[in-house]
Amino acid sequence: MMATLRKFLPRHAGGRRRRPLQTVVIYLCVLVFAVWILLPVWYLVVSSLITPQQLGSRSFSFLPSGMTLANFRSVLTGDTGGAGIGSTDIGSRLLPAIGQSFLVSSILVVLNLVIAGAAAYALSRYPFAGSRKFELAVIATRVVPAIAIIGPFFVAFRVIGALNTPWALVISYNVFTLPLAIMILKNYFDQLPREIEEAAKIDGAGRIQTFTIIILPIAKPGLVAAGVLIFLEAWSEFFYALVLTNQLTVPPLLAGFQSVQQFNWNALAAATVISMIPPVLLVMIFQRNVVGSLTAGVGK
Repeated sequence: MMATLRKFLPRHAGGRRRRPLQTVVIYLCVLVFAVWILLPVWYLVVSSLITPQQLGSRSFSFLPSGMTLANFRSVLTGDTGGAGIGSTDIGSRLLPAIGQSFLVSSILVVLNLVIAGAAAYALSRYPFAGSRKFELAVIATRVVPAIAIIGPFFVAFRVIGALNTPWALVISYNVFTLPLAIMILKNYFDQLPREIEEAAKIDGAGRIQTFTIIILPIAKPGLVAAGVLIFLEAWSEFFYALVLTNQLTVPPLLAGFQSVQQFNWNALAAATVISMIPPVLLVMIFQRNVVGSLTAGVGK
């Protein structure tokens, strides 16, 4: 019996089995971390399914007996009156804002995969003098504070009349998402065997042909992972969307619920749950690609 149980115990990286106490501690830490992350989400979902009276009661229950979809119905129809937000018409703008967020995120994913894919492949397969410094410069752009460059963007978009348009967000978001995509894809291309490209070269395939016909299909998991992370970052971006647009996308629109003296927390919770559905579904569908690409090369 003990010999059978030992087969299922986790092992160290070197092949040794962990002690039962170590395994319990690890799983306990994972459980605490999961509760820490999921507890606010659960509270948000429960708040969206109860009435303001239930939410305001001292005996708030995490499993309320009476649940209602009235909050979702009021948000989707824009009928959030009686909570101080009816005059701002925020509820009726939720679905258009979700559409704009989806549009901006999708365009950004396509642009980033095209540009970053070519740049990452060139850095991986055709290093040049100063290529390492270029990679470090790309990484360094990720640490630049967003507030440091919002001023020039605002002035430029105001001059060309692009404020409060999806293109203002698409252009400005590239500053942060493009380096992320380059880093992910460059790391993924480094893991691909070069023998495949050498065989294609022997068969007479050119560089572009090899890249488009052979490398891209093999690198599909890496491309999917980069696309998902770019989509999530664009979907949840708040500061640039707030400054460059008039609540065009979801994050600043949700923040607008609190811009009045009285607001319906239950309606805000329902709107937040609705806005979480697209990114959550996306991650659930492509989670294996994301995890596999981010951990590529760790075991080397």
